[in-house]
Amino acid sequence: MTFNKTLLWTFIISSLSISASYADIPTSVATNIKQYTQQQQGAQLALLKNLVNINSGTPNIIGVYQVGEMLRPQLEQLGFKTWWVNEPAKMKRAGTLMAERKGTNGKHILLIAHLDTVFSKNSPFQQYSQSGNKASGPGVLDDKGGDVVVIYALKALQSINALNGTTITVAFVGDEEDSGKPASISRKPLIDAAKHSDVALEFEGAFDLNSATVARRGIVGWVITSKGRSGHSSYIFQKSVGDGAVFELARILNTMRTQLSNQQYLTFNPGLVLAGTQLNFNKNDSEGTASGKQNVIAGSATASGDLRYLTKQQKNNAEKTIESIVNQHLPNTTATVVFEDGIPAMQPTAGNMALLKMYSNMSRQLGAGPVRALDASLRGASDISYVASIVPANLAGLGPVGSGAHSVHETVDISTLPIATERAALLIYQLTR
Repeated sequence: MTFNKTLLWTFIISSLSISASYADIPTSVATNIKQYTQQQQGAQLALLKNLVNINSGTPNIIGVYQVGEMLRPQLEQLGFKTWWVNEPAKMKRAGTLMAERKGTNGKHILLIAHLDTVFSKNSPFQQYSQSGNKASGPGVLDDKGGDVVVIYALKALQSINALNGTTITVAFVGDEEDSGKPASISRKPLIDAAKHSDVALEFEGAFDLNSATVARRGIVGWVITSKGRSGHSSYIFQKSVGDGAVFELARILNTMRTQLSNQQYLTFNPGLVLAGTQLNFNKNDSEGTASGKQNVIAGSATASGDLRYLTKQQKNNAEKTIESIVNQHLPNTTATVVFEDGIPAMQPTAGNMALLKMYSNMSRQLGAGPVRALDASLRGASDISYVASIVPANLAGLGPVGSGAHSVHETVDISTLPIATERAALLIYQLTR
């Protein structure tokens, strides 16, 4: 008889979760982890400040490596073997800092966070600042807050000798915000680690204190190009000329809206539209130029955008519908659509839900209350999506709580750092027993 690893593991972890009581983790373990985390709040916050004050916008390769090198000795002191997996120079991206401990106890765990931010070296938003329970700065939430949760959760486990015998891999990705292309190269270290992992935990900021992410939508890029007969504007709609490229593109976009916009978790957005008698579009840089006149029918029109989906079936159905719409032309026009897969979806599996239940139990034991599944429409895509189809159980959004990510108002709630750290430590403890 052949067993499916994912189904078998889901059954095992579901059984563990369903039968789990607060006594599953010895009170002394929970107490010691909580005490250690509370005692280390100052050190954790100091590390966060130092990380934030290094500019590590994705194109700033040197800065990204500096952030990684600040974390590297922290991991090595915990008994991890560390190494960089660099990307080819032509990709103009920093690599991934990997760390690993090998043992024979419990599940094999993959911890995912990232080193880069969306803020360039020229951004006015550069420095860490703190006021009361709020700290602001580039990446303070996304994802340097998550980085320090990973480090101090592992430190808490080390403080009670709970790392001994475990198999844990840490992946600090250097280009999460704008990944190198192709993903088969830039995400290879992450995917390779996933092939040997039972659980993947990702530490981007939490939406709120009592939610975690069991599903993330995937992304598909698309470009629609329409062509029509150019000529004097007074002849538009006549049989000899037709309806023109602009109306053909408008027909397609509006029909997409009317036929697809009512599907849960499915969204699509034309982010760039160009039209005219002369048109140049650079897909790689998402920019272009167009020229035309009021009294001349535009002969070309282009729109590019993204489509977000939760399941492969939803993606495939949406693409087929769009292709059908594109192929129904107005008079004397033509149109084409090209899809380009981006980040895959993290689908809401039974294994993910079982892992969430275990995480919620850890939170209850710490007195932080239950944790629910966050609505998938509230989260964007991230690196865990690349491994979610490989790893049997996945949970994301395990970092601290904050607001304003990707803006100059990015802020983290300092009081949630120890809570996120304690929860992560207890979950890893439970999984690796």
